[in-house]
Amino acid sequence: MKNKSLYILSIIALFIGIFSLYELGNTPNNDIPQGLNAGAMKRFVFNDKMVPATNASFQDANGRVVNFSDFNGKVILVNLWATWCAPCIKEMPDLNELQKSFENDDFEVILISQNSDGIESSLAFLKNNNISHLTTYIDTNRSVARTFKANALPTSILINAEGYEVGRLVGPAEWNSDSAQRLINYFLLKSKPL
Repeated sequence: MKNKSLYILSIIALFIGIFSLYELGNTPNNDIPQGLNAGAMKRFVFNDKMVPATNASFQDANGRVVNFSDFNGKVILVNLWATWCAPCIKEMPDLNELQKSFENDDFEVILISQNSDGIESSLAFLKNNNISHLTTYIDTNRSVARTFKANALPTSILINAEGYEVGRLVGPAEWNSDSAQRLINYFLLKSKPL
């Protein structure tokens, strides 16, 4: 009887140990609280360590060269998209509402179109679909996508106010959700001086 109890306790301890290791393996890093990648953000993957955002440049609607350093001091959500990408189109209204809800904060959704026909079709899409709170840029030679190692559209990359990539979500998401707002708010609060 004593051996049977010891055996059962050993099995329980083993399961607790395996579960603990699993949970530790899913902890993105010690700086980020658990639960930020839950709900609609469950596919958001935090980097093990923060890495500087790419220095690849892209262009605005007037052909002006833009860099991510131009947004230092803001938390930004870079969304790589294209008008021919159905999942991109699906999440666009949510991204628009996300930007609208943070309009007075130091947060910006940065759309970077991967269209090969120039920015005009992207601008027309936003106008025709009442996407009025977002601005799109163009990455004509796909240098941004390549340096971010983004192989699928849409890909959304979160960059903190110091210019470091903290994580990403590949594929469409419900960006106008409570869990997305919690994620953005966490990094906005971290960027504010105490």
